[in-house]
Amino acid sequence: MIRTSFQSIWASRGSPFFVRRERGCPHPQQTSYPKKRYWLFTLLAVGLGLSPLPSYAHGDVHGQILEITQRIEKSPTNTDLYLSRAELHRIHQDWDAAQADYDWAIHLNPRLDVIDFARGRMYLEADWPLSAKVALDRFINKHPDHIEALVTRGRTSTKLGQRLEAAKDYTRAIKLSPEGRPELFIERAQSLAGEGSPYAKEALEGLDEGIKRLGPLVTLQLCAIDIELQQKNYDAAIARLETVAAKSPRKETWLARKGEILVQADRTNEARAAFKAALEAMDTLPPARRNVPAMIDLEKHLRNELEKLGT
Repeated sequence: MIRTSFQSIWASRGSPFFVRRERGCPHPQQTSYPKKRYWLFTLLAVGLGLSPLPSYAHGDVHGQILEITQRIEKSPTNTDLYLSRAELHRIHQDWDAAQADYDWAIHLNPRLDVIDFARGRMYLEADWPLSAKVALDRFINKHPDHIEALVTRGRTSTKLGQRLEAAKDYTRAIKLSPEGRPELFIERAQSLAGEGSPYAKEALEGLDEGIKRLGPLVTLQLCAIDIELQQKNYDAAIARLETVAAKSPRKETWLARKGEILVQADRTNEARAAFKAALEAMDTLPPARRNVPAMIDLEKHLRNELEKLGT
């Protein structure tokens, strides 16, 4: 136990967490960064020769940590065990413990490149994007086609306000992803749109690329609608919305959204007509569907909007 504690202290030297506490900065768990899903991305592109990161499902993380700790006591030089425990600590958001295990793993095997990716992801989750960027840059310099590292660096750059750099990483990850991932098209578009009007067209073209590749996904169109509205391209936003509505069996929600867009465009008469059409569509619902909370709230919203516009 004493030996394990000494190893953890030694391994933490020079880490942002060790330095941070000396400076009296707040603990990462006090930040607002959202808790991550309990699953790990698979590391390892064919031919890289890297040790894959372990993967864990939901469950008793603390119990798994205790189990691996017992195994480490029997095999104190097993790098994979330290890496596995580090990932569990990361899932548990015990940043210092994860950092200590990552550092000890690299001490045992200095050629373990995967540690830079693992650290970078942990630093981002702990709300230390500057440290994340350094670690991920180092890893990607050696493994430029690693999709998850590119995505993680893209999210890190976004957090640092480096949106154009983030967009480049998302673009490369999209090109390398054979299956296509809608969230990458959306995050790239959001990064570009965040840079203002000069990049709005590129953001929209990127979303249309995703729609062409993945099909008419509602999530991609909704993102495009938001960007069109940011640019006050009301007709384009409505055209996209009507494309989505045409494929939907229920129209009331889309008609309500159309009315809201028309209100923004100061097209009062058309907005009023859209809100009324939404109410008419709701009238066709059976009572069991119409009396659910979501529909009750929608009807109340529509009537409030009509009252504001003057019926």
